[in-house]
Amino acid sequence: MTVTATEIWRQRTTTVAAAEKNLSALSLALSQQTERAFHSVELVVEATALSIEAAGGLERAGTETLHNVLRARITGVPQISGLAVINAQGRVVNGARLFPSPTDDRSGLDYFIQHRDTLSNAILISPTRPSLVDGRAIIPVSRRVSAPDGSFQGIIVATVDPDYFQQSFRRALPAEGGASAIFRSDGILLARTPAVDGMAPGRSYGHLPIFRPDAPRHGLGWGASPMDGAVRILAYDRLDLYPLIVNVSLQESALLADWYGNSGRLALAAAMATLLLGGAAFILVRQSRREEEFVVALRDSEQRLRFAQYALDHAADMVFWIDAEARILYANDAAGSRLGYAPTALVGMPIDRIDPHFSSDFWPRLLRRLKQRGTVRFETTNLTADGGAYPAEVAANCVAFAGADYVCAFVRDISQRKLAEAALAEKTAKLEASNAELEQFAYVASHDLREPLRMVSSFVTLLARRYGPLLTDEAREFIAMAQDGAVRMDRLILGLLEYSRVGRQERPLVPVPLAEMTAQALRALAVAVEEAGATVEVAPDLPRVMANEEELLRLILNLLGNALKYRHPDRLPVVTVGWRREGPEVVYWVADNGIGIAPQYHERVFGIFQRLHSRERYEGTGIGLAICKKIVERAGGRIWIESTPDLGSTFYFSLKVA
Repeated sequence: MTVTATEIWRQRTTTVAAAEKNLSALSLALSQQTERAFHSVELVVEATALSIEAAGGLERAGTETLHNVLRARITGVPQISGLAVINAQGRVVNGARLFPSPTDDRSGLDYFIQHRDTLSNAILISPTRPSLVDGRAIIPVSRRVSAPDGSFQGIIVATVDPDYFQQSFRRALPAEGGASAIFRSDGILLARTPAVDGMAPGRSYGHLPIFRPDAPRHGLGWGASPMDGAVRILAYDRLDLYPLIVNVSLQESALLADWYGNSGRLALAAAMATLLLGGAAFILVRQSRREEEFVVALRDSEQRLRFAQYALDHAADMVFWIDAEARILYANDAAGSRLGYAPTALVGMPIDRIDPHFSSDFWPRLLRRLKQRGTVRFETTNLTADGGAYPAEVAANCVAFAGADYVCAFVRDISQRKLAEAALAEKTAKLEASNAELEQFAYVASHDLREPLRMVSSFVTLLARRYGPLLTDEAREFIAMAQDGAVRMDRLILGLLEYSRVGRQERPLVPVPLAEMTAQALRALAVAVEEAGATVEVAPDLPRVMANEEELLRLILNLLGNALKYRHPDRLPVVTVGWRREGPEVVYWVADNGIGIAPQYHERVFGIFQRLHSRERYEGTGIGLAICKKIVERAGGRIWIESTPDLGSTFYFSLKVA
């Protein structure tokens, strides 16, 4: 009897261990599928934001053209039930389902208020709620739309159908006692299969241990379910890209049903064997162990095969198996949905019906390439059942099985990516053209302005020389003010010319020694250093950076000149030049003990013609730091300031190390 009890407990332990392993694998598979599904939704939302920007902003988003774009964008994304654009007043201006869209007021919705009051453009996944259109449950996935100045323009919201996940999960769960759910990381339920009366999505379970901030990213648990009260074994996984948690559970009664039957049979057999012959019990136990091990191995093999088949059938990307004659042997649900065929209708179809590049002549050459390289990635064009076409990205692998060659191809529709790339390229080209025109205008205008200004200055000076003794003191003061204004205007024009010259000649970046540039700048400022009684300390071993030599010298001259100019009236200036290495970049700084800059002006000082002090106190045009910023950014770096009023400032810039 002791042997029988030990064997019964061992079988229970084996059954539980196998269930924990299988549930962990299924939880991981469902969490990855969920992450891919929400990532597809995010791509649709981001592509819509680019379309709105290309159309000229959200105020121009009410066109039928954009409606058609939205409708096409959600085609082939089965988890999305709707897509809408909402303006800053909370009114729907366009949508994927109806045109014109109903102008419902959405300004009171939680996710609208959160986007309005938060500057972030990040994706927000809100709790499940009834649709305002048809009352069905939806999961809103939204992002903020901001104007170029950062002000709130409105939001884009895609509505995700929870039933998509419920149906997908239902096919993967065990027939008896299985359940799965998606939660937000704060414990709010988004979807569950099977549904439980009184436990509608939107309810919070944040008190459970798996939702604590310090909980592991994945794990196992055992206990009574707060939803249906059944004792369950549970596996869960946190998603990497989104604040979501997916769990899978199995009722204890379903899990141990086979074990209960086995344990009863073993106990009866042991009692009979004990009465008849002690040796027979040992034989029965050994035979039972072999049978149980065989059943467990067979069950594990079937489970792994089931997981693999589920992953293929319900993958977000299209999956094909193709034989050596270029005929399709298998196509998953995503392939049939995107191409407009039933998946079974694709079986036996020549692959060149979908991709004309793969003719019967080309296919053997592709097989040879795949055998040599293992995996081949390329972009192509696929044809749909209705004669349409879309760009696709393909990853193809050659697999040899039972003496024959097969191709497994993973195909992704990259229409949205291509649209986004084209929109970005167009926007970049327009921006570059606009910047070039602006720089050319600034250069020509400032250059041409100097000639009439020199004439005004010359004649005012001539007037003062010839008729100065004949004029009153007030008239001579007026002439002096005109001369001073002409001089200041000339300095402004010269500064503008210098600003426009930065980067006009597209010279390649070359290795430039910071030590030599710093020494040249200090030689040029030697008189200013001596007049100010300044102490300048330069760190040793200054490295070389990738820059334009002439512009780098101008940058260091401006920073050192400012450190001397804006010195504190109550102490002699001390200027320190230093550097540090940060990965592939060098950070160079100029620190002083001058008058400092208040925090609210740290960004403003880099704007063109920005001055914080009167001309009577400090000379200058307000262009120097704008030139510094332009030089650094042209070289691929950045510039910033750390400063405390009345204690001094430190200006930093980073450039790539040579």
